[in-house]
Amino acid sequence: MSMFRRITDKFYVAPQLSEADISDAKAEGFEIVIMNRPAHETPDQPNTELLVNAFQDEDMAFYHIPIIAPPEANDIEATVSVMKESDGKKILAFCRSGTRSATLWAYAMAWKNAYDVETILEMALAAGYDLSPHRARLKSIASG
Repeated sequence: MSMFRRITDKFYVAPQLSEADISDAKAEGFEIVIMNRPAHETPDQPNTELLVNAFQDEDMAFYHIPIIAPPEANDIEATVSVMKESDGKKILAFCRSGTRSATLWAYAMAWKNAYDVETILEMALAAGYDLSPHRARLKSIASG
């Protein structure tokens, strides 16, 4: 099973990537990468600068939108902006387990009203992420 979990045809999430995973990501057609993990979060985390360089060597755009808890407005807006600028390119977002990346995607979709909240939750669950504890906040964001 691939470590890249499909949420939509153009947006996938993954647990922490290493330099060795980057060629696999490129081979899977990803052109944009979003890292949702703060640099130096844990001692075993790969060096962010080395990852950035490796992604750039593969001609993949790299964005760092670190989040720790539920996403804040600036995190959501940054994600929406990357998605808008992606021009339909395949995006891979990652963090330690993939949960924060899936959560940020869900908040971005609610912010844009791209899907209703129940559909957002179903799509995340199909990728292996139960975001039902976020239902109330997602509904609040979707309603403005």
